[in-house]
This record gives sequence, C-alpha cells and structure tokens, in this order.
Amino acid sequence: MNLVAILGAVALVGAVALFWWGLTARPSAARANLFAALPPTASQPSRPASIMRQLGQTTRRLLPGPLVDGLEVKLVQAGHPYGIDLPRLLGIKITLAASAACLLVLVGQPVFALIAAGAMFFLPDYWVLTERDKRQAAMQADAADVIDQLTICVEAGLGFDAAFTRVASTTEGPLTDEFRHAISDIQAGVPRYQALRKLSDRAQIVEIRQLVTALLQAQKHGVPMADTLRIQSAEIRLKRKQRTEEKAAKLAVKMIFPIIFCFMPVFMIVAVVPSILQIIHGFA
Repeated sequence: MNLVAILGAVALVGAVALFWWGLTARPSAARANLFAALPPTASQPSRPASIMRQLGQTTRRLLPGPLVDGLEVKLVQAGHPYGIDLPRLLGIKITLAASAACLLVLVGQPVFALIAAGAMFFLPDYWVLTERDKRQAAMQADAADVIDQLTICVEAGLGFDAAFTRVASTTEGPLTDEFRHAISDIQAGVPRYQALRKLSDRAQIVEIRQLVTALLQAQKHGVPMADTLRIQSAEIRLKRKQRTEEKAAKLAVKMIFPIIFCFMPVFMIVAVVPSILQIIHGFA
C-alpha cells in the first residue's frame, strides 16, 4: 500500500508539472515572427510545448469534429491565453484525464477513475470559457472609448483604414488586439467587409456586432463614416451606463444574504446578549 501511495503521489506531481509546462511554455519564435511579418528564425519550440502539441494533434484526429471545432472557436474568442493553440490545449486535456485516471486506478478506485478522467478532460474547457468571458467583459468596457478615438480620427480627416490603424497602434487591450488582427487581414488582401465580419465573430459582443453592421450599411449606402461612428459611440456609452445602473440595482439584493447571515447575528450578540445577561443576574 505504501508503494501504491508513493506511485500515486509521483503521478500527481508529474501531472501537475507537465500541465504547468504545457500552459506556460511559449510558442516558437518562428511562429511569433510569422505573425509579426518577420523572416522566420531557426529557433525550435520548447520540448514540453512540442510534446503537448504532438499529443494534441494525435488526439484531434480521434475526437468528433463538432467537439474540436467548438473548442477551437472558444479558444479564438478567448484570445489564445498564454499563447496556447488548439493542439496544445488538447494535449493538456488528455494529460490531465490520463493522470487522474492512473492515480485513482493505482489507489484501487476504477469507477471514480472514469469519473475523474471525464471531469479533468473537460476542466480546460471551463478555463477557456472563463478566459473568454473575462476578455469579452474587457472589450465591452473599452468599446466606447476606442470607438470615440476612431470617431475623432475620422472627423479629423483620416480615412477609415488609416483611422483604424491609428487607434490600433495607440491603444492597448483585447479590443485593439482584434483591431490589429482585422488590419492584418485587410493588408493581406481580405476585403474590408469580410475582415470586419471576422472581427465581429471573434469578439462576440453586442457593441462590436452592432458597430460592424452599421459600418457595413454605411459603406453600402454611402453614409458618412463619421456620422455612423458618432451615433454608435453614443449608443454604446448609453448601454454602458445602463449596464452600470443594472449592476448597482442588483447590489442591494446581493447584500441581503451577507447582512442577514453574517452581520445581523453578530449585531444581535453584541447588542442583546449583554442586556440578557444583566437581566439574568438581576433575577438571580
């Protein structure tokens, strides 16, 4: 039994170490230079990342297509956190599932091994969804300011593409990262309407979807871009204000539980118990 426990502990530590390496290993410099439009270098990717990627590529051929495609869409919407691509993520999923199953089989729990393997296999999916929600919330918070800057640039006389490039080069954040991606698509020869639609699909937030729709309609019907951007900026600011007011209205309801179960008992103990004790001593 001691040997089984030692082997289980070693397997658990190895799984955690391999998961950390696969999560934090940076993509190869050649891949980064490719996206930066620079000549590729001769550097090789790190060994843990290569192992994860090879394992994920093998797994990708075995999994159902809809499952893999859905995970890839979520990963793109999350902005590829920590530089993780789909093969590496699949490799991490398989590593976690196999490690959990092996650990529980070693301690004599085969039924729980299957349950743990399934849970650990889908755990990275939950992490990707969490990162996607954080990124979308950050884009919603920045949307009004970024579109204001875009409106100012267009009203100052810049063309739409030049204003788009200017805003993307002077601001930081997930939304401007998507702007840079769209600019790269346009410079690579993708039509503007198609690049904007891809931007909307990657962002998946209402503000950007409405902005793209309005810009495409303005381009189709010959409406000035500055007027369209000004209207969209005002609408996005109004929605942000309404969203803030909604959160403030929900705050009172959310405070009921901690007030009743955390604050009120302590208050009653401090305020009432001394009086009760004095009454008891008086009658005694």
